[in-house]
Amino acid sequence: MNGRVIRRVSVAKRVVACVALAILLTACAEPLVEPRPPRTPTAVIDRYNAIVATAEAGDDLLARATAYYERGNVWFDQQNYTAAIADYDRALALDPSLSRAVHNRGLAYALLGDDNAALRDYAEAIRLDPAYRRAYENRVRLLERLIAEKPDETRLQQLADDYGRLAELIPNATAIYRYQQGLTLVRLGDRAAAREAFDAALRARPQHVDALYERALILYADGDLNAALADLDAALRLSPRAANAYYVRGLIRHAQGDIRSAIADFGQALVLQPEYPEALIARAAAYAAQGNTAAARADLQRLDGLTLDPTLQQAREALQVQTGSP
Repeated sequence: MNGRVIRRVSVAKRVVACVALAILLTACAEPLVEPRPPRTPTAVIDRYNAIVATAEAGDDLLARATAYYERGNVWFDQQNYTAAIADYDRALALDPSLSRAVHNRGLAYALLGDDNAALRDYAEAIRLDPAYRRAYENRVRLLERLIAEKPDETRLQQLADDYGRLAELIPNATAIYRYQQGLTLVRLGDRAAAREAFDAALRARPQHVDALYERALILYADGDLNAALADLDAALRLSPRAANAYYVRGLIRHAQGDIRSAIADFGQALVLQPEYPEALIARAAAYAAQGNTAAARADLQRLDGLTLDPTLQQAREALQVQTGSP
């Protein structure tokens, strides 16, 4: 999409680090919560109490379990999650295979703030029904939040696995979930698996700009510069205002010794994003490599007032010494 600005990359390390984007999940045609009766006044619970009483008077344990499950859904719909959990517990005591009761209990625990209990229930629901799409979707949402609060390698791996499973369960969302899987695997440091995920995303949607960019970063880090350039060229044809794609392409061209083209790419990145410290430092380094110290100093001066992380500040200071900048 035109106008997209792809994420910044650290020039000093020369290997571009991928930072996960905000997770975009496909809007589901169905609610993530199991289908339930519409929201109703509390008085309706009397009808479900009668259904439960009738079931309790009979000998059919599965019918009794179903009655508890349905009343639990009504409690859930009325946001009485504690009562809902109690009925799901009763249903599961009678029918432990009732995966929907396990799943909905997990939702209730999540809404009550008991994340560990919710994760246990989602896992059990998936064990009972390995194709339980909603259980995966809700676990993904919970894992995303927990990881945002406190990154954890085990949870990151579970999230990557769940994205992969959702890509299988929802074919029309394969590109989205494989792309998210790739980002998560990058965070785990598994570049080979991440590349496979981006490959799968691009097979499903060849014009997936972000997947092209992310795969280019991996190819660059792996030293496959020509393949990385091909992906960046394709990304820029689709999204010509992606400043960071120009920046990374400039880094690669500089590494290949094509300083003039690198400077042009850094310049285009700066046209699109004037206060882009990485691009300013990279172009200053390229100018210095050409012997154009005046242009290098001008770019370094443009950094005044910009916030630099310690790595960029170190690179700036090294270039100031090299170019004799004040």
